[in-house]
Amino acid sequence: MARRSSLRSLHLLAEQLYDILEDEGFFDEGDRRMPTVARYRRRSGRGSRRPKVVLPKPKRKVSAYQREFGRQLKKLKKAHPRTPVTKLMKRAHAATKRARRGK
Repeated sequence: MARRSSLRSLHLLAEQLYDILEDEGFFDEGDRRMPTVARYRRRSGRGSRRPKVVLPKPKRKVSAYQREFGRQLKKLKKAHPRTPVTKLMKRAHAATKRARRGK
């Protein structure tokens, strides 16, 4: 257990050193004090400064069957509130097929 906590503290110390060096400009692209590979290495997203822009997912269109199924299930739930939903879903599916057969 002691080894794990010491590794964690070493990792935190390394991150602090990295942040200090970054603030002083040590990792600038024009700096020749570091090897080329290290200059272009990116930091993990853990301490990124720019907030990520999350785009909302587009809403999917609800099918006509799904809408009718919802109506039928609602009716059945109102009529049989104590019946398990799985049984009502079977009945709602059958009722939906019957309702949509004429369309």
